[in-house]
Amino acid sequence: MPETDPLPVIESCRGCGACCLEQGAPPDYVALRLNPDFAADPTFADDAARLARLPAEAIESLNKYLERSATEHASRNGTCVWYDESTTGCRFYDWRPSTCRVFEMNSPGCRIYRQRHGIEGTASSPAAAEQPGC
Repeated sequence: MPETDPLPVIESCRGCGACCLEQGAPPDYVALRLNPDFAADPTFADDAARLARLPAEAIESLNKYLERSATEHASRNGTCVWYDESTTGCRFYDWRPSTCRVFEMNSPGCRIYRQRHGIEGTASSPAAAEQPGC
């Protein structure tokens, strides 16, 4: 008998953040910073434009991540540097890259991340209710 997926379908990303727990940093921005030639690729156009306008605090955390991962050989698959544990959301949500914008709630990837991190559904905390979804 096939094993069934025990995770419920969720109606909101609020209070979850499972997809942020294995990214290290906003993936498209890391790619653009490590490979500046990608900016000429039309598929990176939106991200290149957003990267050029990131708030100073967002750039600083991205720079620290890149420096740390280059010098300390730190894992690039840890929690995203933009993830805020207290709200289980992105500190720079409006500036998130395309990968984060297109990631779909309840998709196979969403379910895999939720299962890996033991997150069944969305939290109902007041802080979570204030955070936007994916």
